[in-house]
Amino acid sequence: MNIYKNPFAIRASERIETDEMFLELFSSEPLVHLEEKNDQGKLWGCVTSILSSPGAGKTTLLRIFSPSILQRITERNSAYKKLKKLDVIDSERIKKCGVYLQLGRDYEFLEDDALFNEVEQKRVFLSLLNARIVLATLKSCMSLAGIKYTALDQITYSPEELVPEFGDFKAEFTGKELLDWAAEQERRICEFLDSFVMPDEGIQGSNSLFALKAMKASWFTYKGERLCDEFIFQIDDGHKLTKKQKKTIREEAVELRLPVTLWIAERLETLSTTDILSDKNIKDRDDQTIHLENAKKGIFNPMVKNISTLRSAFSTDGIILASALASDTTINYKALYNEASKKYQSQLEKLHNYDNYQECVAAINTQDPYERVLNMRALLMHASRQGSGGVMNLFGYTAQDLEWIVGPLMPMVKEVMPGEIAKLPQYYGFSTLIDLASQNVEQFLDLSAKMYELLVAKKISDPSHYVLTAEEQDGIIRGFAKNRLEDIKRLPRGNKIYGFLMHLIDFCREVTFTPSYSYRSVTGFAVKEENSGKWGKDGFWFQEEANDELSTILKDCLSYNFLMKQGITQGKKDQKWTIFYLNSWLCAYAHLPLERGGWRPLTLHKLNSWL
Repeated sequence: MNIYKNPFAIRASERIETDEMFLELFSSEPLVHLEEKNDQGKLWGCVTSILSSPGAGKTTLLRIFSPSILQRITERNSAYKKLKKLDVIDSERIKKCGVYLQLGRDYEFLEDDALFNEVEQKRVFLSLLNARIVLATLKSCMSLAGIKYTALDQITYSPEELVPEFGDFKAEFTGKELLDWAAEQERRICEFLDSFVMPDEGIQGSNSLFALKAMKASWFTYKGERLCDEFIFQIDDGHKLTKKQKKTIREEAVELRLPVTLWIAERLETLSTTDILSDKNIKDRDDQTIHLENAKKGIFNPMVKNISTLRSAFSTDGIILASALASDTTINYKALYNEASKKYQSQLEKLHNYDNYQECVAAINTQDPYERVLNMRALLMHASRQGSGGVMNLFGYTAQDLEWIVGPLMPMVKEVMPGEIAKLPQYYGFSTLIDLASQNVEQFLDLSAKMYELLVAKKISDPSHYVLTAEEQDGIIRGFAKNRLEDIKRLPRGNKIYGFLMHLIDFCREVTFTPSYSYRSVTGFAVKEENSGKWGKDGFWFQEEANDELSTILKDCLSYNFLMKQGITQGKKDQKWTIFYLNSWLCAYAHLPLERGGWRPLTLHKLNSWL
């Protein structure tokens, strides 16, 4: 086992070099996404788009299906049962195997109008993609057979249908012959892109994405034995393709109903505004869609707990992250509590029904600072709610009434009070760390790495006591949130996004931190999905020209995981609303409670005014 000083600092799947280490760190919960599609009969033999913002685990999910990983999975591995249920492996063999193709930016150059016309652009793109799919397939075959490329002549390709693109009309090809064909195709295209000089032999374009159909697993054998039953073609970083190129792939694979399994992993940022803002548009696509950050807590929370356990086991210092984060504060904040009690009492005295509570206030002022601030805040909450429509007590309350007044409100008081009292730690404990991840694995690892770094330093200073205090955790989280917010300005349209989010944060604080705390923690806003104006029943607000800039900013916020979207039906005639919630780290910046669910409707006019 490899040992690391800070195992939480290891990020992307592609940076985890060995297959053994990848399996040690892999948590099988994301496979639930595929199990759901499989149970619906919609996983195999079709196209599936795997969508997320950066760091949500797209590449990790693809990598578990690579032949070198599948060959190392045993019945003792947590992923084995799920993969067996998916009919990928059994105790004897690999049945389905990934063919992995990671895209680069070189495909963009194929759409240079100065080099190719539109027809040529498509033909050259398909030619390059076909060649690379053949090369990726041969790489998987080599891994399955346990050979190097020098032994590719021992792999036999026997197509049951003629494949004219390979030139010679032969009943059999060796793996070496396929390699030579694909390498030559790629060489011609890449040399032309590097030099702008057309090779003497020209470039053989393709009219179709034939390689997906031609690279059938059952047509490959090694020493007379089939290598596997089915290939899972995987295109990673699909967002690096142009819009035309992505459309071409969908036309070839989806609309023509090719009988292959193709998974395309891409970031949300390259989807259209309509695709991101309209759930209906996503659902109506011909291909299947998996949005990793839409995972339920029942999937995400166990996954990151498992990730934490697995990564802690890789530490040189033997520190278990989950048990090294204090879940309570041990510091006496007497001065802060006294100051806050006076503030709450001052707010209470300004209410028109204050006279009814004077005896209760007198009783509270005899209590110790912590009990006093809790009860004073609860009394303010109760009195504010009565003054806004509650049942009035005409004769006032006695000290004996205090317990039944404040008791039911105490959970809400403990929820809101840390955000109202400056310098009071608010975000600490392992469960809070999970909540702050907002369904994004990399966000969890970023925060965990910072926590772990300080834990290592503390253990060096005092090996017998190195738990992170509530105050230390809170400081790390607030610093993380502040730095990440500043980083937004570096993005395209970053200043616009930053300004919009700051307006939203101010709005959420204003409606959350009220004396009555009526809406509890408001961490989002909602807009009506359908526009009742010019677009009528079938139209959406983001289709209107006046909302173009707003639509673009919200699309960016969702793409980069600054906001999270949820659709609900509520109100007259089953009105559909789209709710946009702040990512939890933005809640931490705003000192908002992390309890999700509170939202308020906002008009498009108001939202546009924030731009």
